[in-house]
Amino acid sequence: MGRGALLKYADTCFENQESFMNAAIGDARKSEIKAVFASLAEKAGALDDSFTKDMFLAELDNCENTVKPAFTEHKIALGHSVYDTPIHVIDEKLVPSTESTWGADE
Repeated sequence: MGRGALLKYADTCFENQESFMNAAIGDARKSEIKAVFASLAEKAGALDDSFTKDMFLAELDNCENTVKPAFTEHKIALGHSVYDTPIHVIDEKLVPSTESTWGADE
């Protein structure tokens, strides 16, 4: 998946968050949850002959490329005392007072 396709996929996931939240997922099996994300990749147009739905699903089980990088980023965030969003870290430095000043109604 190229950078452009990845960004379209991220946008599609953001726009369709309700499809993978607890109310929608419930007691779903891992395979059912993976299918939700694969369908979002299809919806985003992120899949093609070079990166198919089957490849996408297989990649979700690749711990080296999915779980470990996410865990590494999580540890980095915690190391900067990031416990919620939005918080900004640039060049390994926490940027103070960059939180949004607007609330949920805005």
